[in-house]
Amino acid sequence: MKKLGVLVVFCLAAAAGAQHMEAEKRADLTIGLMPACNSIPLVVAAASGAFQRNGIEVSLVPFNGQLERETALQTGAIDGTVSDMINAIQSWTRGFGARVAAVTEGNFSLLASPHSRLRSLADWPAAPAPRVKVGLLEDSIVYYLPEEMLRQGGADASRLEIVPIVQLPARVEMLLADRVDAACLPEPLATLAVSRGARVLADADAMGTTPGVLVFTKKALGEKRTQIAAFFRSYDAGVDEVNARPDVYLKSIVDGCGFPPSVAAFLRIPRFRHAFLPPEDLVADVARWMVRKGISKDIPTYRDIVDVSFIEGHAPPG
Repeated sequence: MKKLGVLVVFCLAAAAGAQHMEAEKRADLTIGLMPACNSIPLVVAAASGAFQRNGIEVSLVPFNGQLERETALQTGAIDGTVSDMINAIQSWTRGFGARVAAVTEGNFSLLASPHSRLRSLADWPAAPAPRVKVGLLEDSIVYYLPEEMLRQGGADASRLEIVPIVQLPARVEMLLADRVDAACLPEPLATLAVSRGARVLADADAMGTTPGVLVFTKKALGEKRTQIAAFFRSYDAGVDEVNARPDVYLKSIVDGCGFPPSVAAFLRIPRFRHAFLPPEDLVADVARWMVRKGISKDIPTYRDIVDVSFIEGHAPPG
């Protein structure tokens, strides 16, 4: 069954690549998006014409799940993508060579299902109580984050039982149908779930953690450096546009990010910062967590994971 799942994911990624083949022929860069707030600056950069003003054609390809997205990255269907630190470190572990070029900003929440007995982290059970079924994706940032939220909130992370749910829309629906006790979701899907009865137990904003990143393939970093530099100038222009006039881009954001249309009624567009590099302690903390979980055997250096050359003035010390 696992092999079949991998085949299905590969086929989905191949289909996504085929769907955008014509766009790729014209595009200087093909970039993957997720239905989360950290895709917003890219969508606004496209909608406002920032990419064209900086002399590049960029094709934005939407994905609903991490495995589909990462397969597209590894097969070369896309040059880069909105991703997360765990996938970046896994790329290094497996010798694939994709690297982080900047942070993306977006919140994640740990949510209880509408009829769960969990009302707050104070209700989270301690051993030897039964474990809590949580809709997550193993070996993923949405596993790392709930564990950190529980740990920092003084709750017993060992009571977390993973229910693997790859696709984000499916994770929302299983949470709302009480098929899992809890789930980890990005914004604005977390707020959508709350509007339909889910309850927030904890969120990443309170942790001060920014686990989302923009990664590029080794090939793109080697052959398209001029285009990637123009991409980040466009990203910053997209940030300026959405910060100045968020309401103007609401429809473009909902459509371009692949949000459900109902999100438009309550979407709170955050204020973004220009592209910046992840802090060294975040990279090290995620790497150590991966070693503890058996996902990785070694801890990389910061520059193994992060290409500091595109974000001027934000290189790490040393």
